[in-house]
Amino acid sequence: MVRVHRMTIYVMFGNLKSDAFKKLDSIEERDKKAAKLLESLGGKFIALYYLLGRYDFVVLFDMPSKENLVKFLAIVGKHGTVRTETIETIPADMLYKISKEI
Repeated sequence: MVRVHRMTIYVMFGNLKSDAFKKLDSIEERDKKAAKLLESLGGKFIALYYLLGRYDFVVLFDMPSKENLVKFLAIVGKHGTVRTETIETIPADMLYKISKEI
């Protein structure tokens, strides 16, 4: 089943910096603030998972424009508590369509 989204979905991998670990007891509150920020820019959190391994967390979210994405990443980065790598997804139906055209 292919779900069609109007907005681009992004996958953000991240690592918590030492300042984030110093205030680990407020992590839920920080996550809620990040979700509110994302929503204020027209985006929506799809999922958030904490990880064991190379990254400490992964977030799936959508955003209406690259400009709003850059604003979100700049504001999050300004706090200095996380380091992130964000990847833009390609909808499966787009790839299916292209594969039939070539």
